[in-house]
Amino acid sequence: MTFHLYDPGYCSYEHHDTLESAVKAGNDLIAIYRDQCDPEWPEYVEGIAVYEGDKPSDDFDGKLVAQSVEHNRIERPDDVDEDGYSPSEDLWFDSVDYYVDYKMGAV
Repeated sequence: MTFHLYDPGYCSYEHHDTLESAVKAGNDLIAIYRDQCDPEWPEYVEGIAVYEGDKPSDDFDGKLVAQSVEHNRIERPDDVDEDGYSPSEDLWFDSVDYYVDYKMGAV
């Protein structure tokens, strides 16, 4: 059994011997892409995935076992002032409708 982490930002695969290792690497990749938020996530963060295969060459031919999913989504609250600040969330919503994070989740 082998696992492949797909990175859509670079259209590449990374081989892992265990699912745990591939999921950890996926979460590490999400953290790298989080640093690129400005303030929006790169579109390809939603395509991070882990595939399971019988041999290292299986990559996309394998079974999808984990992928990036939204996590901790915060919608724009009703208390946003004219400057875009929300005191209840202690966040600025002047140019965004919501904040969201991502993590790897089992399929």
